[in-house]
Amino acid sequence: MADDIQFAVTLHAAPTEILNALMIEQHIRRWWTVSADVDTDSHGVFAWDGYGWRVHLDMARDDAAGTVRWTCTQSNMQNTDAWEGTHIDFMVTPQTEGCRLDFRQSGYRNSPCRDVCDGGWRYFIGTSLKRYLETGKGLPYPETLDTRA
Repeated sequence: MADDIQFAVTLHAAPTEILNALMIEQHIRRWWTVSADVDTDSHGVFAWDGYGWRVHLDMARDDAAGTVRWTCTQSNMQNTDAWEGTHIDFMVTPQTEGCRLDFRQSGYRNSPCRDVCDGGWRYFIGTSLKRYLETGKGLPYPETLDTRA
């Protein structure tokens, strides 16, 4: 779909480490946003308090397939509801060196949020998550630069 956000990045980390970084609160806080709360039912609430944004995600992991899927149930990201009903998919494929992580957020409705979020995801996955997995130090919100521009 033309409104999907999708790209791939190579990460020098084991598949289990990548899947953990996408599902476990303590890891997510180190690369995406420090305000992350994931309950035992794999429902996550993530906030960007400086902007008043909040995202609720149902999270599922399939180790055998090397995938994680987040389904957005509620959101005011970028002051729109464009994330609601979207699926955020991560697919990990081991390679000779490291793993390929394919990312896709699908189901966007027509919204200016889409282009801004494309840049945000590229930063948080391609820079912050990559850095976290490879060095132990990511750049989560609010430590990151403003990704709205």
